Parts: sequence; C-alpha cells; structure tokens
Amino acid sequence: MEVEGDEGPVAVGGVRLRALLAVLALDAGRTVTAERLIDALWPDEPPANAANALQTLVKRLRAALRPYEVVESRPGGYALAVDPDDVDAIRFRRTARNGEGLELWRGPALADLTSVPLLANAAAALEQDRLAAVEARAEARLAAGAPVELTAEVAAHPLRERLAALAMRALAAEGRQAEALELFERTRRTLADELGVDPGPELRAAHLAVVSGDVPVPEPQAPARQRGNVRAPRTSFIGREAELDQLAALLGRARVVTLVGPGGAGKTRLATEVALRSAEAAWMVELAPVSDPEEVAGTMLDALGLRDDHPPYRMPAGGGDPVAQVAEAVAGRSALLVLDNCEHLVDAAAELAERLLTACPDLRVLATSREPLNVPGEHLAPIPPLAPPPVGADPARAEAYPSVRLLLDRACAARPGFAIDAENVAAVVALCRRLDGMPLAIELAAARLRTMTPRQLADRIDDRFKLLTGGSRTALPRQQTLRAVVEWSWDLLEAEERVLARRLGVFAGGATLEAVEAVCGGAAEVLGALADKSLVQVSPEGRLSMLETIRAYALERLAEAGEVGEYRRRHAAYLLDLAERAVPELRTAAQTAWLERMVPERDDFAAALRWVVDERDVETALRLCGALNWYWWMCGYRREATTWAAQVLDLAGDEPPPGLAAAYTSCMFAHGLSMLGTMVNDRPAMLALSHRMDLLVGVAEREGPLHPMLRLSRAVMAAVAGRHDVAVDLLEGYVESDDPWLSSSALMIGGGPGNRTEENLERAVAGFRKLGDRWGLTEALLGLAELRAARGAPTDDLIAEVWGMTSRWVGADEAISTLIRLAELRMRGGDLDGAGEDLARARAGVDAETTPHSLILLGMGEAAYACRRGEQDRGLEIYRGLLDLLAQAPPMVQLAAGLRTGYGRALAQAGEPDAAIEQHRLALGALGQGDPDRPLLSLVLAGFALAAQATGDQERAAVLFGASSAVEPRDTSLDTSQGLETARAALGDEHFEECFAKGAAMSRDEVYGMVGSTT
Repeated sequence: MEVEGDEGPVAVGGVRLRALLAVLALDAGRTVTAERLIDALWPDEPPANAANALQTLVKRLRAALRPYEVVESRPGGYALAVDPDDVDAIRFRRTARNGEGLELWRGPALADLTSVPLLANAAAALEQDRLAAVEARAEARLAAGAPVELTAEVAAHPLRERLAALAMRALAAEGRQAEALELFERTRRTLADELGVDPGPELRAAHLAVVSGDVPVPEPQAPARQRGNVRAPRTSFIGREAELDQLAALLGRARVVTLVGPGGAGKTRLATEVALRSAEAAWMVELAPVSDPEEVAGTMLDALGLRDDHPPYRMPAGGGDPVAQVAEAVAGRSALLVLDNCEHLVDAAAELAERLLTACPDLRVLATSREPLNVPGEHLAPIPPLAPPPVGADPARAEAYPSVRLLLDRACAARPGFAIDAENVAAVVALCRRLDGMPLAIELAAARLRTMTPRQLADRIDDRFKLLTGGSRTALPRQQTLRAVVEWSWDLLEAEERVLARRLGVFAGGATLEAVEAVCGGAAEVLGALADKSLVQVSPEGRLSMLETIRAYALERLAEAGEVGEYRRRHAAYLLDLAERAVPELRTAAQTAWLERMVPERDDFAAALRWVVDERDVETALRLCGALNWYWWMCGYRREATTWAAQVLDLAGDEPPPGLAAAYTSCMFAHGLSMLGTMVNDRPAMLALSHRMDLLVGVAEREGPLHPMLRLSRAVMAAVAGRHDVAVDLLEGYVESDDPWLSSSALMIGGGPGNRTEENLERAVAGFRKLGDRWGLTEALLGLAELRAARGAPTDDLIAEVWGMTSRWVGADEAISTLIRLAELRMRGGDLDGAGEDLARARAGVDAETTPHSLILLGMGEAAYACRRGEQDRGLEIYRGLLDLLAQAPPMVQLAAGLRTGYGRALAQAGEPDAAIEQHRLALGALGQGDPDRPLLSLVLAGFALAAQATGDQERAAVLFGASSAVEPRDTSLDTSQGLETARAALGDEHFEECFAKGAAMSRDEVYGMVGSTT
C-alpha cells in the first residue's frame, strides 16, 4: 500500500496503522463502524479497552497523514474522507469489467498487509478482479487481431483454465502451435496432479481449435484495407505493459505523441509493439538510415508503398506532393504512422508530421526521438528505464523486476540453462542497477554472459564501453555497441551543449540548476537543450542528472579536453561552501530544510572527498570532512563519517595544520567515536584519547569559533575514560554557556548521579524547541520519556511527539535506533500493539546500508517484544540468531554484553536459570575489569538477580538487586522493576530492605565472587 501526497509519498509506518488506513480506504467516503475496525485490526484477541486502543490508533494515523485532515470521526465509526476514485483499488474495480484499469497496478495488492485476515481476503478478491480484467483485455485484443502476451500470467497462475485457454489461442494466432499444445499438456498435468481433475470445456475447446487449425481470425471492423508494414520482432517483449496501456490511452486523445528518451531506452521496440497492437493500419517509417533531410518524405512514401513502382496505390492527379499522396491513400480510414528515430532529422520530421496531421484528419503520428518534435498538439511520453531491483533482493524478488526479466530472457538465449540463484543474484542486481535499467545495455550484457559469470561481468562493468560490444550484426552500427549508442546522441549535440555535457560528468548524483551554473558555468537554455535531447534527466523537484552510462562517457570527453582537474576542483569548492554554510543552520529551525538540501548531494560529497584525498589537498579534505561530520552525525551515517575521517586524518598527519584545528578536531571526533567500542576496556588508550581531545579542543578554541559538539566531546571522552569529575565539571560549565544549543545539550546529557533529572531534561526540551532543532528535541524527549517511564508516569504525549518527528532524511540506523527506543517505552506503558508497530516500521526500514550493530539492536527489541507477549520460544530463537550475527559487528563490549544479558533474562523467563546465569557471566566478562560501562553493569547484575528469582531464591535476588542499584545510573528496566516488587512481596518490607542494603554495601569483588564471574 502506498500513499501519495501533493509533494510525493507519505510515510505511514507500522502494520496495524497501515491496516487501519487500508480498511478505511477500501470503503473511502463511507463510515466504517468501530466494531468492524476492531474485528479487522485485532482478529484474534481484542485489547481490554478496544475502543480506546482504536481511538489511539486513529490519532496516530491522523498524525502520520498530516497536513491532510482526511480521517473523520463519524457516528459509530470513522471514515476516510476522500473521493473513492482517489483510491486505485476502487477505481480499478469500477473499470475492470471492461478489461481496463490495469495500468493502476504496481505490484500485488496489499502485499505487506496480508497478515490481517480481512485485508488478505480483500487482496485475494482484488487479484481475482485483476485476473478477470487481464482475461477480458486479452479476449478483446484477440478479437481485434492484436497480439497478446500472457506467458508470465500463466506461469504465475497455472491452475486458471480460462487464462491458459486464451494464452493457447494467442500463441496459435502467432503461428506458435507447438508452444500452445505444450501449454495445454502442462496445464492438464498440473490440474491432474494438484486438483485431480481433467481440463474443463473452455480449455478443451482451445485445444481442439489449435489441433484443427481452427483458431478464429476476427473479421475486420472496417472495410478491407492495407494493414501496414510493421514487422513483429523475433525476441520477446518484456516489461513495458504499463507504458503500452498509457500510450494506447494517450493516442486515443492526442493525434501526435512523441516517445522521448536516451539511446538504448527501447523507444523503437515500444513503438513497434504499439503499432502491432493497433486496431488500425500502421506504418513504420524508419529514419535511422536516412542522413539527408530531403529524403525524409521519400522514405515515408517507400514505407507506405506509394512510390511509382508500387502499383497498389493510385497516384494523385495533382502530381508528386508526398503529403497529398498519403492523404489520398488513407482517405476515409484511421491510420497510425510511426516516425522512428527522428532526432538527427528533427526539423524535417517535425515539418512532415505537421503537414500530415493538417491534411489527414484521421491520421495519428507516433514519433520516437531523443528530443521533442515541438509541433502543435504534441504530447510527450518519456520512456523511463526498466525498474532495477533494490540492493539485497533475493532471486524471487529480483525476478519480479522487468530489468532482471529482460536480462534473464536474453541470457538464456545466449547461454541455455542460465538461471538466477542465491549465488549470482547480487551480481545480477548490481548489473541491472549499474546499467541504469537501459534495455540495450542489458541485452549487450546478457550476450556477454555466454562466456562470463554475472560476478565477473559486474566486477568489470566500470569498463563498460570496451566490454559491452557484440550486439546484433543486423542492427544499425550505432545499436551494436554501448559506445556507439552514446556517441550517436553526443554527435548530434551543438558545440556548447557538448561542452556543458562533459562538465556535468563531475556530478556523481545529480545537481541543482544553481550547482550546475556555479560549477560548470552552463546556461539554463543549454541545460534545457540537453534535457530535450535526453542527455540529462530532470526530476519532478528540478534536479538534473545523467544516467551512469552517459556520465561515464562524459567523463571520458572531459579527460580528452584536459578539464578534469579544473572542474573537479570547482565541484569540490562548491560542495565545501555548501557544507560549511550548512553547519550552523543544522542547529536551528532551518535544520530540516538544510538536511533535505544536503541529502541529495551525498554521492557528490563522497566524489568530492575522494578527489581531494587522492589529490592530497589537505586543507579542502579537512574542511570538507569536518563540515560534513555534523550532517553525517544527524542522519546516522556514522560508518561513512568514520571511514572518511580516518582517510583524511591519515592524509593530514599527527598534528592539525595551522588554522585548521577545528576541522581536524571534528575529524578526530568522528574517528574517536568509532574506536570507543573497542577501546572502552583499555584504560590507558582511553585516557590518551581523552587527553588528546582536550589538547585539540584547546588549540581549536584559540584559533576561532568551535562547533559546540566538539566541546561536548571532551566531556564524553572524559567520562568514558573514567575521568568522571572532569566530565561533570565540563558539563556543569556548559550548562551555563551563552550558547543555547550547548547549554541544552549539556542538560540533556547530564553528568553525574542526580544530574540527569526530569527537570534538566525539561529545560533541554524547552531549549531545543526554542531553537527549532528537531534532532536535539527528539533526543531530549526520548530521554525525558525514559525517566518518566522509570517512575511509572505517563509518556504517551512524549512518544506521540517523537513519533511524529521521525524524519525521512535520517539514515536507516538512526531511524531504527529511535523506533527501538519508542517500542521500549510503549512496552513499559503496556502498549504492546504500538510497540509491535514501531518494531515493524524499524524492520521495514532495514536496507543495504543498515549496520550489523543496528540489526542486532533491532533483533534484541524484537526478541524482548516476543517475550513480553509470552512468546518465549520465539524470543529465544531470535536471541540465538543474534549471537551468530554478533561476529559480523565491530567488536563493541557494550553490544556483546547487552545481547548476552538480554538473552539471559529471556532464558530466566523461560525457566532456564542455569543457562541464564551463564549468559550473564559472559556479559560480565565482556564488560571487563577496571571501570566497566556503568549502566550495563547495573543491568547485568540485575539480570543475575532475576535468574536467582527463577530458582526461587528471593533473598539472593534481593541482595543482587541491591548490588545493581549501587551502580549509577541504576537499571530501571521493566523486568528489573517487576523483579523488585516480586522480591519485596515475597520477603516483606523489612527483610527485603536488609538484603537489599547488604547488596548495596558489597564491594565489586564481593559481588563478582557471589555471581561466580571469571573476571
């Protein structure tokens, strides 16, 4: 299910929230009763107060859909107040009976919501309606004599007899009787094996018609006429069904349509398929071999058979005007004329098209070109690349994408038996993505699979122009190699267009108009010409980009012109200016706008950094990496930040260059954070890092203004290094700072026991709210909610505000972290459904960039959720899987200890105290000696107490709870709070307090001895 707003997709996360929206949408404009919604959303066991739970869910849905106020409360229920035709499913059902509306489908209906029985039934019904529409459309096309392709549908629905019968008739109508008979036999066997039945009457009738050669040929709807000259290609047509439907609709209301797109996009093939399926006479005028504009009209007459030596047509009395000849030839009848490959003769083609349309009222023109004809009434139909699959797709998911299906089809022709499997799917996905989903490039790559594996080909695709040759020998020379395809378009450019195009190659991820003007010096009108000629793509937001293949060619031309150094330098300078201007704005109300401005430049920032590092430009590298560090930090791109920081610091050396201490320290901050997990138990190394940060911050402060996060980093490093008094002093000083961001951040972090209070966090919330900093506000609200939850106070208002601020610009790791914390808060408040939806939303956000660290944290949240729901076996299964994943994550003692102690708590709940104790010992061992992570130490010791409770030893549990509470900040998790209540109830207040005080007074060695630690 997708929600589209005026400015693009609207994110609605969580299965239950999306299910609520889907149920309302399927009855758009009508009231859905509360009872029906409750039954749909909680089919097995409604919550105790179902009405309140539904009301809470509705509030969250309204928040997710803002600013659209479309969820209305009505007597007895709720309604989605939109026009029913705004819901694709409803609009499709209205038109499906005529075989229409199939262009509205973009994949399986409600695919992510079939766990909800009501929606699973709705999805199944919609799929049956879709299949019925497919069959109705196929029947209509067969009756009109148009080709029909049903192979994929029959493969997906092998038991649907009507579909198989229509596919058989379609195959036979194309002269493929053997394939039709094989389909019948395959269907007959499947029916027998799976259902134990014989073919029904419709399938038997289709079989008889094929065997007897009696496949009906429809009577023409118009007087006998010339059918045209369009020849059916000998390769299958893949992946453009939606475009075919859209073009058919467009040609129904427009007399001239131009398919525009870069070379190799498949314009000619799509136009051929449109002509073949046309119910009227269709002629293809192939202009690719024509070089002289004066020959365009004659080529058209040749295509229509209207030259003097073509007797089927009577010459007009008035002489040799080609337009008059065509007008007389098609007089009184509808016709479609395809002008193919107009780009090199665009003026002549445009003039001819306009004259034809004026003289022939029943004629329609379909042109293919890399730029518009610019004639009156022209409708453009841009041809997008074939959709590539996402990184990480498995074989089944990858094969659902047309780019992969095309590669597979052509590869099987070159290498029989080729298949996509778990071993090669990543390489196949990479190929389709790196080749921009361009059909010609994919077909050339498929031919190479005859002698190479997908991985070998993908690893060499950077050299695409040498690699992708050997196209069809019968194709035009410019269609035989990838280089020739691009060169044909390039050679048609004007001199100033070629200059700008090659300079645009420095932009790795596209650019705004302002960026192009600043870096390349290009004029808007020249950019417009490049866009018209399909060398540049323009997004709905106005962002300009090149397909990777075209960009690779542009960079070759840039190198030939000797301009690489100059324009790489200008590119880096522009991005440095952008990044440095963003730094102060990222702490203000302009934060979101600046992050949204920065996110599209991510690939270009990386390209600029790569170039300045390779060029050993120390100053630019330090300044750019130092400025980007804060953007990376807020978006959660920590791995990116640490990788670049390490390279830049290696380039800069051991000491900051004069005047660059702040940028150097910013890089050291990112690099230092990456080392904390591995160094936390190495006290000398941590002390050295902390003192180094002190020194660097001091130097930077003397040189000029300093980012407040660097001042905070001194306190953080000091605390982790065990210099707690130093950390507290620094933070207390920062609280009094004139910088409201620094003051609010210090209040949020706290410093020592008693400093991280609700009062201080409320002040931090107020400070960030006044600044307009959503990132800081989110962190402060989460911290405040955690403190309130620890004392049992309500947190719904805080959770709702944080949930509404989860932004689309944050990286997967950052979003996952926030959603996990929200889920934990909801579980503490008893809102298991809400917690499940947060975790589901986090899981849906996992992508190829999600780190093992985040995957483990998410898994721990899911395991805790399963245990909270009483599904201990499921929780333990998740934990065991996470132990295997731990080896893939960076060696962080906090992660290992947290996972082990979480697993131990689940084992204790499941009645396995001995196994639980073993896990807690492993967690304690991971924390190490010296000054281990205090919050985790408290958590682990409380875990030992819960394991003791599982054996029935409440006295030992109370002692260990006391030992845990002596470590500040103490563990306040829900399990621990409940365990404390259980122990107190079992022992009585007085005896419990005695045992608790005994544990709190024990030394660490005594505690470790009690739990049997090997530390």
